[in-house]
Amino acid sequence: MLFLLTNDDGIDAPGIQALEAFARQLGDVVVVAPNGPRSGFSHRATMYESMELKQLDDEHYACSGTPVDCVRVGLAHLGLKPDWVLSGVNAGANLGVDLYMSGTAGAAREAAILGVPAFAFSHYHRAESTIDWLAATNACAMLFDQYYSRELFGGEFWNVNFPDSEFLETGKAEVVEVAPDPSPLTLEYSEIEGDLQYKSHYHDRPRVGQSDVHRCLTGAITVSRVSLF
Repeated sequence: MLFLLTNDDGIDAPGIQALEAFARQLGDVVVVAPNGPRSGFSHRATMYESMELKQLDDEHYACSGTPVDCVRVGLAHLGLKPDWVLSGVNAGANLGVDLYMSGTAGAAREAAILGVPAFAFSHYHRAESTIDWLAATNACAMLFDQYYSRELFGGEFWNVNFPDSEFLETGKAEVVEVAPDPSPLTLEYSEIEGDLQYKSHYHDRPRVGQSDVHRCLTGAITVSRVSLF
């Protein structure tokens, strides 16, 4: 089995290292990831500027483009034919309407557009907590084992969110398949000397019962089948 890995936190991020540790247990891995953070780049693709692609070794490439560019380069330029595209593990959740802004989800969506099945993995954590990346590696392996044989239809991908590590480390977090929450984010800005800064209240964000937002923030591993159409 061949895996193409990417993310939006950058090729040196611990999340993609956790993802690679799991994927190597099952097959061959090629990493094509941004050369630095590209969080929040959504489905942006580089069309009118050139990009740098630096080969770090036989299996790792750093790209100056976006997560979507990394998938495109891996498939179209490097000629890879992966069985799966895996994106993440993002250091922070991508739940509900985050799917429209997330570079992690954008990479998985691009894979789905190009006909390759994909997972987007993200990890919620409270501001005061740290992520246990070994637990995340084990959780990725468990989720992939449960879902890789499930059929994805054209334009679909799996969006997975792990809860705060306090729930994940016990190995007892419930896995639930739920729809993304359509609730809008709370919009609030601080103004300092004429500049505006968005204020996030992520844990207290609006939510509907039994959605991915509610279930993940209360301790479950959420899996959502995301469709383009």
